[in-house]
Amino acid sequence: MTRGEAIKDFFCKTLLPAAAAALMYCIFRSACVKSGELDYLWLWILCGLPFGIWRLRLWIVPGGGSLGGGIALFVLNFILAGIIGGFVLAWRLIVAAWYVPLTVWRLIVG
Repeated sequence: MTRGEAIKDFFCKTLLPAAAAALMYCIFRSACVKSGELDYLWLWILCGLPFGIWRLRLWIVPGGGSLGGGIALFVLNFILAGIIGGFVLAWRLIVAAWYVPLTVWRLIVG
């Protein structure tokens, strides 16, 4: 692996996910503060939403003609996508932490 490929991998697999997570945290932190305390569950869901919305393969489609039921299922879809995305985000951050020493190793050896 060349130096350019190692740096490109480092950028794509370490800096980009970490920057996206930091940006999501900065955006949604103020929305998740209630009574002076941070609600970590909603922060998890909101930060994971961009990572999980396209991974949610099965959308729950409302049946019948109830507008309230349709809106509730629509919101449930986004909550489930946020939870799935929270796990994806956590995995991406673990991979990012792994790629830091791996990139150093690749730059030293190769």
